Amino acid sequence: MIRLIAGVFALALLAGCAVQATGPITDSQSHQAAKANTNIAIHHLRQGALSAAREKIDRALKQDPELIDSHLVAAELELRLDDAQRAEAHYQAALAIDETHGAALNNYASFLCEQRRTEQALLLYDLAADNRLYDERALALANAGRCLARVGRQDEAVGYWRSALERRPDYPPALHGLAETALSRGDTDSAWVLFSRYTAASAETPSLLWLGVRIAKAEGDTGRVEQLAQRLRERYPESEQSARLIE
Repeated sequence: MIRLIAGVFALALLAGCAVQATGPITDSQSHQAAKANTNIAIHHLRQGALSAAREKIDRALKQDPELIDSHLVAAELELRLDDAQRAEAHYQAALAIDETHGAALNNYASFLCEQRRTEQALLLYDLAADNRLYDERALALANAGRCLARVGRQDEAVGYWRSALERRPDYPPALHGLAETALSRGDTDSAWVLFSRYTAASAETPSLLWLGVRIAKAEGDTGRVEQLAQRLRERYPESEQSARLIE
């Protein structure tokens, strides 16, 4: 899903652990405890331990109901549990705390995109991309491009991907989107150029190799098709892309 390009796992894990207080619990101690429990919840989500994640994130929200990261993690948990309504409530709670928060805007926008609420999503992506305090503005732009591409608004998507590259040259998600667009338009020369830049800027993935296979196939380069397909089969035999080689 798009939301995972911007997902909660990009949240910085804050060092430190909760300590037992010898006196009354202060707001600062509650805040630090909430951050610690949020980090533990992220770890549990990564491991797929949803019940354990629920316990920790519920505790974090009780300790500090205004910790935005906790609401974003809670939203991700609800999405894992297929409860879109509760997930949206957490996104809205995060933005009620700070309506300019870049990650909250970006993640909520990605949720809205998944719900096919494209115009609402674009509004929030634009707000995130305009926030100079948000370090991942290129991510918001790239996500906006993907959101538009999935509803067939390819020309607008290209504009967002190019804007992402202006923020961060050779940004892999933007290069991928532009390469896919060039391929869909039959411009294999441009697709190869973008693929090469993508390869240089990103670690190898099944998605990257699958893109190369399709460009080579469109160009009729059977040798290159087999070379990339073999690498995909050997290195990522269980991937969705590897399975598609035999379709």
